[in-house]
Amino acid sequence: MGRREENKLDKRRRIDAAGLQELLAAGYTAATVERIAERADVARGTFYLYYADKHALFADVVGRFYTPLIQAIAGARDALTAGADPPTIYQTLGAALAATVAGDPDGARLVLRELRGAGPGGDAVRQWSAQVDALTADILADAVARGLLRPHDTATVALAISGSVERLAWSWLQGEAPRDPVAATLELIGLFTFGLAASAP
Repeated sequence: MGRREENKLDKRRRIDAAGLQELLAAGYTAATVERIAERADVARGTFYLYYADKHALFADVVGRFYTPLIQAIAGARDALTAGADPPTIYQTLGAALAATVAGDPDGARLVLRELRGAGPGGDAVRQWSAQVDALTADILADAVARGLLRPHDTATVALAISGSVERLAWSWLQGEAPRDPVAATLELIGLFTFGLAASAP
């Protein structure tokens, strides 16, 4: 990589880091391109060489957080559909969910703070969150079809699971969760699996 490319990459990294910090500090609505550029120590015009606007940067940050999460859930769905052992897949999925939050705690904080917000920031996060809910409902529906779980409203339960994971992640990020994230995620998976077991009344 040449010097010019290295400089461009360095500026992009600084803008990304500054954007995340500004979004965390001010929130989507109040964050400004001017303050992001100031934090990154670049000219305002330089910001626009990398992003069309604040929303484009926000969408990139949110996408970087959600992409591995969605890939992990989709991979679990596909493995379960192919007949893989559910406890093993649930354990792998739990570890992947915890790793996503632990690997990008600031991205997780931003997503969880903006998820219920009004306006374009909240809308962008909810589009990603809806994909998580749909994949979770797919996993539940497949388990019901194979007799692993009792019949239930998969869309409602998927929302309940997502809400529980979000609350657990927020508690862990705030230092309130008493267990490590992998163990806590597996505890949550066990709770739902037991409650929905085919033999449950």
